[in-house]
This record gives sequence, C-alpha cells and structure tokens, in this order.
Amino acid sequence: MKKILMSLAVVAAFPLLTGCVSMEEFDRVQKHLETEQEANRAIAAENARLEGLVSNLKTDREKHLAAIEELRKNQGPAISEDDLVKRMQEIWGDGLRNSGSEWEYVQSGGAVGVRMDDSGVLFKSGSWDLTDGTKSKLSELAKIVSGKVKTDPNLFIRVDGHTDNDPVKKLKAKGIQDNIHLSTMRAMAVRDFLVSAGVPKDRIFVAGFGEYWPLNAGNSAKDKQRNRRVEVYLGDPNALSIGALPGQAQVQK
Repeated sequence: MKKILMSLAVVAAFPLLTGCVSMEEFDRVQKHLETEQEANRAIAAENARLEGLVSNLKTDREKHLAAIEELRKNQGPAISEDDLVKRMQEIWGDGLRNSGSEWEYVQSGGAVGVRMDDSGVLFKSGSWDLTDGTKSKLSELAKIVSGKVKTDPNLFIRVDGHTDNDPVKKLKAKGIQDNIHLSTMRAMAVRDFLVSAGVPKDRIFVAGFGEYWPLNAGNSAKDKQRNRRVEVYLGDPNALSIGALPGQAQVQK
C-alpha cells in the first residue's frame, strides 16, 4: 500500500515539475523577444534619423541649385575685355603690368581682381598649405595690394576660394567637413600669407564657395584643375558683393 501511495505521489508531482521547466523556458523566450524588439526599435529610430539627414541634404542641394539658377537669370551683361583692363588699371594701377608675371584678370560684381588656378599647383596635395610657387606669386601681389589699400581708405580685398567637386573623404581626419570648408581654409591660407607680407588685416576678408561656382562644367582632370582656384579682388564695400557667376569675360595679360 505504501508503495502504491508513493507511486501516486511521484505521478502527481511530475506535471508540477514539468510546469516549472516550461515556465522558465517561457520567461527566457519572453526576455529574448523583448530584447529583440528593443533592438528593432533602435534600428528603426536610427533609420528614421538617417532618412532625415538624407532628406535635409537633398533639400540643401536643391536650395543651392535654385540659388545658382536664380543668379544665372539675374546676372548682368558681361564686361568686355577692354573695359576689364581699363577697370583693372583704375583700381590696381600699373603694379600688375610691371610685376613681370602674367596675371589672369577677372571681374565679380563691381570688383576686379586676379585668378590663380591649380595649373600652377596652388596648394600641397590634400591640404591648404601653400606651395613655394604660390608664395612667390603672392609676395608680388602683396606689394601691390598693400600699397593700394593703405593709400585708399575705400578699398578692401576679398579672397575667394573654390574647389572641384571631388568629395573630401581623406580630409575628414583633419577636420574638413566639406568643400565649402576646404575652400574657406584655402582662402584663409592666402589671406594669412598676404597679411604676413604687409597687407592690413582689417582690410582683407575671405569667402569660400566650395564646388558650387565651377568655371568648367566637365569632370576631366583639366576641368577640375581649372575649378580649383583662388581669386583676389579689390573694390569698395559695395563692389565686393558676391557679384556675377563665373565665366564672364576675362583676359590673360
């Protein structure tokens, strides 16, 4: 009889033991499911954030393109080569002509200046460090512009930096965020050198245009070399507005 009772007790306890194991397994699966759901929610939130960034970038790009198109529509008539040379002589004097170097004259709004593209290698590769050749040419330029702004209180200098359309991935480690940032740093390098060579620091400022104002629309090495450039303008405050888009009449002296 005792054996029968013990057997019945074991049989009765077996479902309870089985139930305990099942509940532990259920809890484990439930916790795993909750963890997976939390991970999925985090992934969904990150995807939403990235989609927002992409949307903002697209919007910014469309704004830039719209602004450029508006400038194209509203740009004034191109200045003739004769008028450009005359305007250069009025503002810059004969310094450029007598410097012994060839300069490319350019006009932006009511200001006139000179352009140096990367055919002469303006900066050391992957940086905003001036090459020795650039420093030599800027030294000539500094002698001319410093004399002009020191004797004419209405004259100011603007240094414009431009890049090609290649991304700046390799420069991210140096803190460069995009081509606007790079073009500004390069314009600052030119500005700092001119100041070190005697140009009053309160009469010179910079602008960075990145890849948005290309001279050439192509993607060849020569096109990109042409688009990587620095322009130095002289003019009064009103003349030194952004001015017209690139590509207007110019003359090589």
